[in-house]
Amino acid sequence: MPLSVNTLKTVFSKVNSKGASLLRKDKALDVANALKEGLRAPEGAKTYDAVRVGRNFKPQESYTDVFTFRDENGQIVKRYIKQVDSDKLKETTKGYAQMYPWEKDLDVFGDEFLEIPATKVRSYVRENGKITSISEDVFAVTDETKPYLTHSRREIIRGNCEDFKPRVNNEKLLIEQRKNGEKPVFIKNEYEMNRVDNGSSKLLTSEVSSPELEEIAQNSYLLPYVSPKNKFANRMAQSCIKDADFVMLEPDVALYKKPAKTSGYYSRCGVVYVNLKSSSDLAYPRESLTDTIAHEVEHAKWDEKCAMYDMYKSGFDGGAFLKFFSKEEIADIKRYHNSIQNYIPPEVDIKAYRNQFCERVAFDAGHKAVRKYTALKDAIDKTFPNMHGFQFHPPVQEDDMAGLTSFINSLK
Repeated sequence: MPLSVNTLKTVFSKVNSKGASLLRKDKALDVANALKEGLRAPEGAKTYDAVRVGRNFKPQESYTDVFTFRDENGQIVKRYIKQVDSDKLKETTKGYAQMYPWEKDLDVFGDEFLEIPATKVRSYVRENGKITSISEDVFAVTDETKPYLTHSRREIIRGNCEDFKPRVNNEKLLIEQRKNGEKPVFIKNEYEMNRVDNGSSKLLTSEVSSPELEEIAQNSYLLPYVSPKNKFANRMAQSCIKDADFVMLEPDVALYKKPAKTSGYYSRCGVVYVNLKSSSDLAYPRESLTDTIAHEVEHAKWDEKCAMYDMYKSGFDGGAFLKFFSKEEIADIKRYHNSIQNYIPPEVDIKAYRNQFCERVAFDAGHKAVRKYTALKDAIDKTFPNMHGFQFHPPVQEDDMAGLTSFINSLK
């Protein structure tokens, strides 16, 4: 981004011991001047501040520009940071948004509540024009004389695409809560995410403020960053697949959008299909998606068991089947196998459909997954009670507002 030397106001200041010197400090400049400096003023901005700091005892070669845009009330709308080191250029763009106050009930009747406003900061970092990381911070502060500060951070650091190596991103998740006079509480997780299959994750490191938080932090349902293209459903599917502990081959996951009652299905060809526009997902989208995903993954798991059983009966497994399963498990596998062979679709008899063994085990798995997800949310609420609701309880439109609107229109 070009910066006209003529627009700079020189500030004479001493160079400190680290080689930094203040070269410019202008406040409340009219946004009309921003274009002259090669800046595009964001919507809602009325003024901007400009600061330049020379670094490394070489202010002409190494310097940092900070432009802060504010609205008519003085609130920060956007901040642009340009760091120059000779031929290296690092640019950070930060967008600021004031969140609606989250009301936390303090009694069972909801007569007493605590307002928790928050600020969301979305950051993009570019190095020599290429995006290297994206992050989102939410700072929630309780409206009290001695307030709690709760901070969540989700960060994606772009990985290198080297030949013969997985195309992975590094993703970091931080949740922390602080209050003067109290010990900080925090969870710091770092994941390796495969961006090719859009969701497969591996927990690399986990740091917590107390041993009691380890179970929460290492829960596979504590999902890292979920972007518009990398949806909750895909990440939850990976977690459910991990819980299922497949012996031979894990299923693929395919997301589709079709306004219908059908939440998803398993194709028996190694693919779990999840419908992002199912009518059953509108009231509690994340809970019902978790139910659907775990249900269909369970079908995939039992399909694998049946395949191993067929190989065993044909004499092609070398005795592996008997090593993996007990007599009781083998009896259930036979029941599932027979149930699939005599399958009753829901449109034929809904009651018989739900009562058949192959569906009962899948429904149980779905309900178990929802309980696990709910327990995780409750544990987070208990550990970080003053967190803004947006952070882990987003509204429906956060995942697929366009899909929700499309479904509602389809009912007319």
